[in-house]
Amino acid sequence: MAFLLHLETSTEQCSVALSENQTVLSHRVELGEGFSHAAKLHVFIDEVLQDAGIVPSQLDAISVSEGPGSFTGLRIGSVAAKGLCFALDIPLITLPTLAVLAFPFLENAKVISLLDARRDEVYTATYTLEGKECTPAQAHILTANSFSEYIQETCCFVGTGAKKTEEILPPNPTWTFVQTHPTATAMITLANTAFVNQQFTDHYAFVPTYIKPVRITPSKKDALGRMVD
Repeated sequence: MAFLLHLETSTEQCSVALSENQTVLSHRVELGEGFSHAAKLHVFIDEVLQDAGIVPSQLDAISVSEGPGSFTGLRIGSVAAKGLCFALDIPLITLPTLAVLAFPFLENAKVISLLDARRDEVYTATYTLEGKECTPAQAHILTANSFSEYIQETCCFVGTGAKKTEEILPPNPTWTFVQTHPTATAMITLANTAFVNQQFTDHYAFVPTYIKPVRITPSKKDALGRMVD
């Protein structure tokens, strides 16, 4: 018996789930126009624990979606996961966000995970029916020729970048597109497998997978808060 807490904050959607082995005990999810993660994440954690009558000291591990995704969302999730692991002295499990996206759709087709990276760019990785990664996570600029190597295959494109990908690619009757967000409940089986196999991440050294460097815009104010040219 293992109680695992799962945190998914890589997009505008914030979700938390609590599981016992592979059974969902409780979960919370919220998709807002902006990022409410800082305000909602710890509230959701408290609520799912209370729902199940579990106290933090009973947790056996924390799993967190490691990216790629939103810089802000990933930072909030990783800091929360690392803090809990440190405080409770329990292991950390990190799961690739694109694998979490693909997992619920691995039944009938090859899955191409797509996270919106703004403009015509996506973060993407491709998975077989067995969930094996066959192309690694990468940033990709969409064109009409994108994913042409799969033109003869049955593929399911899933994620926050699915809609804009469908709009750019030529029609293909063997391709389907599902606009969706990664969720904490989709992490449960993957995290439980990692827990059983003791595939843990050093929570001291862990940093999210951003793929692209963080873009920092220089402040237009000086140290005293005055506007500068």
